[in-house]
Amino acid sequence: MTHQPDHNPGSEEFTAHLGTETTFFRDLVENALDGFVTLDSSGTIVFSNRAAERLFGWFDDGLVGQSIVELFPDRLRDAYRASFQQLVHDDSQETDHEYVERIGLHKDGSELSLAFSFYEHQYDGKRLFTALVRDISERKQRETELKNTKEKYAKLIETAPDAIFITDAETGIIEDVNQAAVSLTSKSRKELCGLHQSELHPPEQEEQYTVIFQEHVERDGVRGDSTDVIQHGVNQYIIHDNGERIPVEISSGVTELDDKTIGQGIFRDISDREERKKELRHERDLTERILETSPIAIGVFTPDRQLVRANEQVAEILGVSVNQLMRLPSLYNDFTLYDSENRPIDPNDGLLAEVIDTGLPVYDYEAVLERADEERCWISLNAAPLWSPDGELEYIILVGEDISDRKEREEAIEQHRDHLKTLNRINRLIREVNQTLVRTTTRNEIETSVCERLAASDLYQDAFIGERSLPSGGIEPRTGANMNGIYFDLLDEADSAETSTGGAAEAIRTQELQLIRSIESDPRFPDLLREEALANGYRSVLCVPLVYGETTYGVLVVHASRSDAFSEREQAVFEELSETIGYAIHAAESKKLLHTDSHYELTFDLTETTAFFITASADLQCSITLEDLVPSTNKELLYYITLENAPVDSFLEMARQQSIVKKARCISAESESSLLEIVFVGASTSPQVLIERGARIKHAKVTEGTGSFVAEAPADADIRALTDAVQSIHPNAHLTMKQEIKRSLPPLRRQHARITHQLTDRQQASLTAAYNAGFFEWPRESTGEEVANSLGVSAPTFHQHLRASERKLLAAFFGEAETLD
Repeated sequence: MTHQPDHNPGSEEFTAHLGTETTFFRDLVENALDGFVTLDSSGTIVFSNRAAERLFGWFDDGLVGQSIVELFPDRLRDAYRASFQQLVHDDSQETDHEYVERIGLHKDGSELSLAFSFYEHQYDGKRLFTALVRDISERKQRETELKNTKEKYAKLIETAPDAIFITDAETGIIEDVNQAAVSLTSKSRKELCGLHQSELHPPEQEEQYTVIFQEHVERDGVRGDSTDVIQHGVNQYIIHDNGERIPVEISSGVTELDDKTIGQGIFRDISDREERKKELRHERDLTERILETSPIAIGVFTPDRQLVRANEQVAEILGVSVNQLMRLPSLYNDFTLYDSENRPIDPNDGLLAEVIDTGLPVYDYEAVLERADEERCWISLNAAPLWSPDGELEYIILVGEDISDRKEREEAIEQHRDHLKTLNRINRLIREVNQTLVRTTTRNEIETSVCERLAASDLYQDAFIGERSLPSGGIEPRTGANMNGIYFDLLDEADSAETSTGGAAEAIRTQELQLIRSIESDPRFPDLLREEALANGYRSVLCVPLVYGETTYGVLVVHASRSDAFSEREQAVFEELSETIGYAIHAAESKKLLHTDSHYELTFDLTETTAFFITASADLQCSITLEDLVPSTNKELLYYITLENAPVDSFLEMARQQSIVKKARCISAESESSLLEIVFVGASTSPQVLIERGARIKHAKVTEGTGSFVAEAPADADIRALTDAVQSIHPNAHLTMKQEIKRSLPPLRRQHARITHQLTDRQQASLTAAYNAGFFEWPRESTGEEVANSLGVSAPTFHQHLRASERKLLAAFFGEAETLD
């Protein structure tokens, strides 16, 4: 079909002539699948067929009479017009079947890729150009996709981590390589391309690699990590440009490309893998040597407890040969382990079972083994799991040794030192009170400052200190910081019986830290508080007993919002903190005795006890008077005593034989009396237990096996607890008198109390010990080194504390002389 606009008479004439053509021509053109467009030399369309109209979407207005440039986007029209004009006016250019590709414009504004084939012809004296137009959009899209695919795969090959060599499968000549191949060999692409593939390998193995290459081609490629890799008895290496041999794993593939058979070789550097194999072989050999030469027994068990390896030491302990052991279906049928109470250990509760159940190693597991000859011996076992690469339990390694001799020695020592067990458990290291506690003077200030400091940290939400109520044993809060009001009210109003089984009460009962990791599920957390605690964001809680010596001053409870709070390291820090707080509270309670207007004087009779001074005075028929007591470090007490009517050397010899006496020396000796210094260590003395409970010895004297001491205690002291404490050391001691003393301190005594309060415990101990030891006498009865040794500190440390105390005393004296007058 053609269109004939009224404004173009030339087109009408051409169409009229065309109408005279044969029906065959018209049908051929009109029904063609490709578009036909005829242009005059100005680029005006004078004829178009239906296919052209469909192609460009010109159905109503028609293409005839339109300029050819109307069929192209605006941005390209000038360029396409110039190209057409060049075609028209360039006589040297052949226009028959001229093929060009253009971007066309559909009537709806969409663009499409087109191919034009032009040929020039004359019609009725006019120069015309007819173009065969074909939509090549799909072909162009396929070409673009193919190009992108080629570029993508070329980039993948170029950037592949493994070296890739492209070779002619028939000749073995390398035609292309990627960058990894260049890096692996340190040869350029130019150097690599053109080489025969066998030249990549050691020269003496070129022939073998040529055969391997051909077999790879025949098999259409081989995976380098497969079980059917062609090795030909050689390790696979590639030669670096510096001559170094690099172990490689070779995979190959064969494909047809451009009518040519191409081989693709992928070379993976396995230097690290080979080195690891070498290390593993070395480790395996080392393990075997260790197993054979180890002086301790080593056995290897499967998860079903079957023995699969054992050295001679295992056989020696069990009393049978290794061969016999390996034939046994189970060691549990022939050998039995017993605990320290001589009870058979159930295999399901034993060492191997624990490792299998927990997946964790177990150390220092001690038990009694009944050997094949029915003899018994003590053994120490350690066991650890051995995991397979996929995370499954593969073996359990059991290491053991016969510790019968050691156990016998320990038992003998234990029997010899039975009465020293408590002393041996005392912690000899106490850290100094931190700066916050140093500045506090009362128990309330100590507890408040501790709670406030903890609650101010972003690690914990809040903290409170509680105490055990009687008789239920529950917990009553005493002070807290940052506590939620509702939660604290619930805690304060709770029936103490409801908290008597909680973690805080348990911490007080056991004097050990109690950690509740999950408030939601741990039964030790009181049900009454659980819902509100979770609503406040609490997830875990740590209960820290505040203990000094044998006295518990309450429990510190710290809440955290993290379920993983309170790691082992944090717990260790809190343990140290609890000791510091306990000591600080004890010190504050002890100083109350110096500042209160009334106190108790308690007289205890020691005559029927086995106290050292009682027995010594009876044996030597002498008198012993306590002049002063100085608390030192690590629960050591310095006793300054006057010995009358007894030889000093004999008394000192008796003292040094006592297990609780660390040191003993004579400071000064007169004709009938001598001043002695004795250092007692541990908690097994009545002065020590009284000091720990806020009391102190005021006076003590024994004569020829008879004696007593007088202790001062605060007015609010628990007399029953003090009596029990003394009787825990000396069961036969008796409280013979309790007297309440009212006092009004004179100005000088009050000044003395204020000065004493300014001294730290170390400063006061250094000053008091120096005074009692005659350090200030002339000539000196004790040197600084001797006093420091008695205190258990270095001489520089002693002098530092002494100077500090002297400076404070002089400052107080000169600063307040007018008040003293």
